Amino acid sequence: MNKNTVVFIALSVGFGGGAVMLAKSWLDDHQPKDLQAGQSHVVTVNSELNTGSILDAKHLTLVSMPEAMVPEGALTTIDSATGMVVKQKLYSGDIIRAERVAKKGEGSALASLIGQNMRAVSIRVNDVVGVSGFLLPGNRVDVLTTYRKNKNSLTEVVLTNIKILAIDQRASNDENKPQLVRAVTLEVNLEQAEVLMSAQSKGSLQLALRNPNDFSEVDISELAQQSAEPEVSTEVAVLPEIPKIVSASRNKVEIIRGVEKEIVQITN
Repeated sequence: MNKNTVVFIALSVGFGGGAVMLAKSWLDDHQPKDLQAGQSHVVTVNSELNTGSILDAKHLTLVSMPEAMVPEGALTTIDSATGMVVKQKLYSGDIIRAERVAKKGEGSALASLIGQNMRAVSIRVNDVVGVSGFLLPGNRVDVLTTYRKNKNSLTEVVLTNIKILAIDQRASNDENKPQLVRAVTLEVNLEQAEVLMSAQSKGSLQLALRNPNDFSEVDISELAQQSAEPEVSTEVAVLPEIPKIVSASRNKVEIIRGVEKEIVQITN
């Protein structure tokens, strides 16, 4: 056996041993640890995942933490999280909770992102309505409508704090740069969908982008009352009757006030 063969075998053994050690280390990090008293397992993500992503075992890590610190709805096994669809963007180290993921839908990932008793409704937009392309899935907006009434232009707020599910055919917000789109899909309930369709048929729509930390409610009825047209008074002013002199002579004057006639005697 020559020297080169020996060196090759030694390198092969070294690389193989290193691979085994790396695999063992990875398995140790991803396998459940023995729990101590008062501790529980939770599932976390080990990389950044965008809305609409499907969870795979390679994205998940099982860690232990004190039971008192486990958030409500946290998933506790890798199997329970595998195959779920991400509803809100997840960052490395985030604990996966039930409200942040959904079961994969039969049709598309978008169907899995729709909340309970909610609907997805798409509206056509342009560069102005779509806030110059700065809208992203997950953003929240207020919806306004502008229409003509009695030769006047009126603007009303019809819906507030509405979540954007998708722009065009994308439900993921992996791109954080302006992009012009032709359609925006909103998450609304049936009553809001009716209001939205009515407003769209009445006039043009405009979306107002909200700060992601702004969840304040807006009293639409109060805004509508403030923007209502001022009432035009229909009362007719009654002018005082102006007497009309129809005839006069040397000693008397005949005066008519409305339908009454009066003769005034003139004395020297």
